[in-house]
Amino acid sequence: MSNILTPISLWKNFDDTLPLNAKVLGEKVDGEVKIQYIRFDGRDTGKGRVSVFGAYAEPINFTSTECILILPDSYDTIDEELLKYFVKNGYSAFMVDYRGKVDGTENYTVYPANVYYANLAQAGRRKDFVDESADKTSWYEWVSVGRYAYNYLNERLNGGKIGVVGIRDGGEIAWKLIASVNFSCAVTISAAGWKAYEGYNKSSTAEPVLDEERYRFIAGIDSQAYAPYIKCPVLMLCSVNDYRFDYDRAHDTFSRINDKYLKQSMIAYSVKFSGFMGIEACCDMFMFLDKNVKGRHVFLPKPSEINITVDENDNLVADAIFDEAGTVEKFGLYVAEDCKESALREWSLAKYKGQTKPYTHRFYLDVYEKTSIVYAFCYATYSNGFTVWSRISVKKISGKFRNMQSKCRVMYTSKNNVDCFIMTNRNEYALSKIFLLNNDYLPKVVKKAKNIEGIYSECGLTTYRINSPRYSPNEDSVLKLDVFCDTDSKISFLMRDIINNEIYAVSVKVVGGVWQNVILKSSYFKTENGAPLNSFASKLEFSISCKNKYAINNVMWL
Repeated sequence: MSNILTPISLWKNFDDTLPLNAKVLGEKVDGEVKIQYIRFDGRDTGKGRVSVFGAYAEPINFTSTECILILPDSYDTIDEELLKYFVKNGYSAFMVDYRGKVDGTENYTVYPANVYYANLAQAGRRKDFVDESADKTSWYEWVSVGRYAYNYLNERLNGGKIGVVGIRDGGEIAWKLIASVNFSCAVTISAAGWKAYEGYNKSSTAEPVLDEERYRFIAGIDSQAYAPYIKCPVLMLCSVNDYRFDYDRAHDTFSRINDKYLKQSMIAYSVKFSGFMGIEACCDMFMFLDKNVKGRHVFLPKPSEINITVDENDNLVADAIFDEAGTVEKFGLYVAEDCKESALREWSLAKYKGQTKPYTHRFYLDVYEKTSIVYAFCYATYSNGFTVWSRISVKKISGKFRNMQSKCRVMYTSKNNVDCFIMTNRNEYALSKIFLLNNDYLPKVVKKAKNIEGIYSECGLTTYRINSPRYSPNEDSVLKLDVFCDTDSKISFLMRDIINNEIYAVSVKVVGGVWQNVILKSSYFKTENGAPLNSFASKLEFSISCKNKYAINNVMWL
């Protein structure tokens, strides 16, 4: 095989010693934050140097020598609100553009013509494939921008500490940076490598065809190849039900981290979130940064452990084991069944049984009687506010257990509280489309006419329970639910086939002020082109939205 470059050979002769020639293009003051717009020279491509554009934010009343380099997703550019968020949490922050030229954008990183593919809009196969060698890809150019951004911060801060936070593709860049540059720590968000395996879930028996091109990509680009060489602790923030990120693979990358930094690194999951991080994850992130960038004494507990077993009464149970060095204030365990596609799993809180020994708590796994695979993981929030998680335990089961459950056609009633549903639309409410900083948007139970309760979120409601074998429909099932709208409204129902990337939708007019039944056949759901959904008995994400206030109850199959 030719041109198989590894993380060592790819970056061995990289020249990051060229002068930066940095200049300030302008600045502004926004509240208590000063933002400067910076341009400096990056690597020499042989046809000229890359001209890197970035924005540096810091408090107006003092100069911080503790800075976070923020790498956005490749589909995004500099987000000043995100910069201000980090400044308000005690850091200076520097965000660079690496996606390059985008029509309608005034300031961006300019790439010489011979590396045109560094511009996301022109990347073509250079982003997802290594047809020649790893140094002829979008990723190589993007990481090079990160290398020179680090140099800029090192000069500006005169030896101050630097952490890096990468979001999605920015997180993949961060993995590559921390294998060659001495950051104080890294936070990767929905980024763990295994991009060569996209479309192949970990639980499936199918595997991608690994030809010479795929080996070049895995060896030189995929983040799991960089994990053994990293030079700082890492916090991996993982959102479940994220169709762009397979959190099943996260621990595979985590476990490859070298021994020096593995014990200082952590994984945190945002459950009941689709593609974004909750308040607990944000809290973890800043405590992790405070410890590693600011050098504060922050207690970071050991990861929780989980053990699935059968108790003395033949119940299927799971034991959660927490760090004895800390005080646990809140804990829980989530369980999912049989669904191999990580983005479509419905995670439910397991019923608590009690404490069996010091620092060990037991939960019932009340799974469906025909379930063959159980997924479970636990969390513990300690007295200092840090939340730690176990790895995801996957257990094949067979035989009978006393606490097994029979088939159920009722997916949701208000007795379930908010279990089963998550909020749908994040972009309007989450900072930089990734950090949800207000729990008011999460689903909640509300009372409507005659004191009848239902579930509501102004961002819309989504459930994956349709994919849980206990609640899954038959081929000819019909969906029924009770709906209440405060005023005459149009309420929309959507079935998203994530695997085939199809969306089927239907809208129903609802009279305001009264509870009423809505009955939906699969054929009512149609694509934009009018193609109907053949059956509910497939891998689907079910969402409900309404512009006015509403409530949903008694969601069931007929």
